[in-house]
Amino acid sequence: MSQPIDNIIRTRKTAKILRDPTACMDISENVQETLRQTLHEIIELAAWAPFHRVANKQAHRQDTMQSAVPWRFFVLEKAACCQVIQHIERQATEHPDSKWAKAWQSKIPKLLAGCGALMQVTWLPEPPEQGDVPTLNIENVEHIAAASAAVQNALLAAEDRGLHTYWSSGGILRDSEMFAYLGIPTNQMLLGSIFLTHPDMSHDENQAGGLRDARGEVTDWSTWVEL
Repeated sequence: MSQPIDNIIRTRKTAKILRDPTACMDISENVQETLRQTLHEIIELAAWAPFHRVANKQAHRQDTMQSAVPWRFFVLEKAACCQVIQHIERQATEHPDSKWAKAWQSKIPKLLAGCGALMQVTWLPEPPEQGDVPTLNIENVEHIAAASAAVQNALLAAEDRGLHTYWSSGGILRDSEMFAYLGIPTNQMLLGSIFLTHPDMSHDENQAGGLRDARGEVTDWSTWVEL
């Protein structure tokens, strides 16, 4: 039995690091450089996730990111995270009673202020035969599964390096207008907004995930098939 990897899997947990969004500030160059190098390592390890179908060439492999893997990582360092907060606040002020106003009142600005970096992880759907909404066919199911494995690799690598992590569904960060603002192709789908925080960074609050103890016993979700 491999004790180190077993321990990493068992101890990894959600950490929602929150800070007043009006107090978002850049971090020291030393911490930023350490975090930048760590992020490179994490993303490289994420790439070793299994994938069974390649990304559609015409839809997703025509820009600078030519990889056949069905996922993409878009990384925002601290300064960029603070700019996103300012963008959300500006849009909320200009468009009251809108999705932007709701986003400004959500946890997303606090998470952006509290994190050291954000990884927007997308999966690459097959072009739909009709409309612009991907269908849940076998190709897309496999793309989602592969991208999810890449995210898990990244989370475990971050845990091993002492970073706090939170896999969020994204809220306003998954919106097509936000994709356009961040330069993310809008034919990609957000799998998760991954907030990563160096333990030396100051924050206002650290919220644990609410479902950590909801797994039950192994027999509650697995069985041996006998024929």
